[in-house]
Amino acid sequence: MVESHLPLEGVKCVGVIMFQQVPVAFTMLAALGAEVIKVEIPGIGELGRRVDRAVGTISPYFETNNRGFKSVTIDIKKKKGLDILYKLVKDADIFAENFRPGVAERNHFGYEDLKKINPGIVYLSSSAYGLEGPNAMLSGTDLVAQAVGGIASLFGEEGSPMTLGQHSVADETGAMVNAFAIMVGLYHKKMTGEGQKIETSLLGSMVRLMGYSMTRVLLTNTELPRSRARILGGDVPYFNASFGDKNGKWFAFSVFGEEAWQKGINAIDFNSRVAEGESTKLSDISKSEEKKQLLLDNLDKHFATNTREHWVKALRSADVVCAPVNTVLDTSKDADVIANKYVIEVDHPSAGKLKEVGFPWKFSRFTPKAGIAPELGEHNQVILRGLGYSDSDIAQLKKEQVI
Repeated sequence: MVESHLPLEGVKCVGVIMFQQVPVAFTMLAALGAEVIKVEIPGIGELGRRVDRAVGTISPYFETNNRGFKSVTIDIKKKKGLDILYKLVKDADIFAENFRPGVAERNHFGYEDLKKINPGIVYLSSSAYGLEGPNAMLSGTDLVAQAVGGIASLFGEEGSPMTLGQHSVADETGAMVNAFAIMVGLYHKKMTGEGQKIETSLLGSMVRLMGYSMTRVLLTNTELPRSRARILGGDVPYFNASFGDKNGKWFAFSVFGEEAWQKGINAIDFNSRVAEGESTKLSDISKSEEKKQLLLDNLDKHFATNTREHWVKALRSADVVCAPVNTVLDTSKDADVIANKYVIEVDHPSAGKLKEVGFPWKFSRFTPKAGIAPELGEHNQVILRGLGYSDSDIAQLKKEQVI
């Protein structure tokens, strides 16, 4: 592979951002060469810096969400601090904030404020619920989007307590939506010279994640079942479910179409009828909740007779989509994850060798760069000097607690 400069070198991003929804989007840009400057409160910094400090003084939460950033501390509630922010924005390509609606405007860094300083700015505002609707002014986190967006209602089996996923599904989905939106805004600016405001939300991102499931509900006006299995009829019947083996290890498989289903049950030697005198055709089974449950019960008994490795091998030999259900720890050590560098090792100045999440993409002309999260205010001196402040100016700003 011939290396070239990273594609976003020269792109400047400024963010008054926190937690996960927008910072993760900016880490993707930083990995591709963008300069990302994060504005934090002097002496305090973002609350995320102190979340889950598991490795010495390193927070895996903050480290993952802020890789490759520069940190500058500015009290933007003070006039001198706001002046610094305006100078940062003057030649920036992208600005982002993820406060509840109205906060940026009240503090004089809303889109209309920054557009006067830089008409070409691509301005991302990412909220919890969106800017319209009865709850627009409420704050929210990943919890809100998982709860209101519907996905939490699908976790677990029917009759079990409704619960949120342990992972921040909404935040990470929102981050990918934000990264995409920023790149579209940047491309539009490149083509036309025009900046614009982009509005996204955790809830909107979660509804997009629901995709087909949401559309199915919209068309049928019926709820999706809470189940470890999805069994659908129609012209192309579909089976998707998870099962435990004799040692309690889980795996999952799915088939599309009657022919694939028959190949699958033959591969695992599941040749008994679902019930005496009844068909094993998936299209027939899908018509009855009772038949679906009977099928699952019989498959549970069948799979409990051997190991996960045995069943996965048998199903894959019939070209049936099948995989072990990994724990997160399992995934971190998975052979495909390691081979594709979806987990990488970086050199951290205080933690030494640090294993982290890698990149979901590979490019033939360049390799993304994994940075590290900055110390609070680590780049105050270099950034402020670049804006024309002298060392004595910087010392005075520090004395006045502006930085």
